[in-house]
Amino acid sequence: GRGEGRAAPLWLVLVATLWLAGALRGGGGGPAPLWRVLVATLWLAGALLGGGALLHFWQQRTTVHPQRLESSRVLVTRGVYRISRNPMYLGLLCWTLALACYLGGMAVWLGPLLLWGWLTRFQILAEEQALRRQFGDAYDDYCRQVRRWC
Repeated sequence: GRGEGRAAPLWLVLVATLWLAGALRGGGGGPAPLWRVLVATLWLAGALLGGGALLHFWQQRTTVHPQRLESSRVLVTRGVYRISRNPMYLGLLCWTLALACYLGGMAVWLGPLLLWGWLTRFQILAEEQALRRQFGDAYDDYCRQVRRWC
């Protein structure tokens, strides 16, 4: 696929950006209490979205591997897939947003922004094409009903 092999460099850039932003922020002792609630909420949302998505894939006995979409047995549209066509990626984005909130400062927001752009451009668009070939009109109908992100 188009995004194959590109995830590792992205993660290195994302982690390095967040680490650098945290180092530049200094040792302020973590976020304020209200920010901690936001961090926990985003982390929990990420876990529920990602875990819910995996659960539905396992229940349908279909692949979760983004480069092996041709082996997909069914188009999963239940549960968290009624909220987002990409709940696993949305969950990952929630986790990076939680980390950015925790670290604080303006520079940390570059990480989630880069992740969002990278996933959309190099992963999701390619997956959408593959799913459209695999499931045809059923996938087009699903796309009309459910947004890409949320």
